[in-house]
Amino acid sequence: MLFHFGFEITEAEDGKKAINHFLDGNEYDLVLMDKDMPKMNGVEATRTLRSMGIPVKIIAITGDENSRGAFLDAGADEFLLKPLSFPALTDILKAFNFVN
Repeated sequence: MLFHFGFEITEAEDGKKAINHFLDGNEYDLVLMDKDMPKMNGVEATRTLRSMGIPVKIIAITGDENSRGAFLDAGADEFLLKPLSFPALTDILKAFNFVN
């Protein structure tokens, strides 16, 4: 979906790899964070990024409505339920001024 808006995409197969992208000095404007990942889940990865002082916008995306509070407490900026719809993602991207 993000290709539609012209975003460059970097994928991380798990939370530790997501953290390592930042530790390697990479900078990103936006992170779409899944909850269920191997090695480190999305809530832990979000909490770690925030403890590192990383100001990136983090949108939690999961099929588990019950994890909303955990993600927001960990520092996620927004929470969306799967399946992710194009209009829902577009609305969030507009709210964060990534698209018009």
